[in-house]
Amino acid sequence: MKIYIWTLIITNFLTMSMADKTPIQQSETIMLFNTWFLDTYKIDSKDYPPKKKEKDDYIHFKEDMTYTSKSEGKEEKGTYILNTNGAYVLMIDENGKKIKAYIISISKIALVLKYDINEISDVEVHYKNAI
Repeated sequence: MKIYIWTLIITNFLTMSMADKTPIQQSETIMLFNTWFLDTYKIDSKDYPPKKKEKDDYIHFKEDMTYTSKSEGKEEKGTYILNTNGAYVLMIDENGKKIKAYIISISKIALVLKYDINEISDVEVHYKNAI
């Protein structure tokens, strides 16, 4: 009888904790499905504008888990995996190259990523939605 009661309590607790987190994760996922235009770089709390050749850079995350992007005039396509527990996006281009980007923050109008690339690991990359 005690095992049954403990099982019931634990199951109820887990169900409530999962139900509490699901709407937030779903809304963040839905916000990601958008076209994000490069806005600024932030290093040590200081903002830097993109270079001229980066002015039109963007990432478009699609609901079918594919993406298109433009970086310094070069367009790419690929697939991505969204890890909501680890708060990162793993992008895999058509050549199989993988890039991990940690989601620092996301809202309807702004996305902040930190790329898991040694040379820019201390740089926050800020994107805006064109709404």
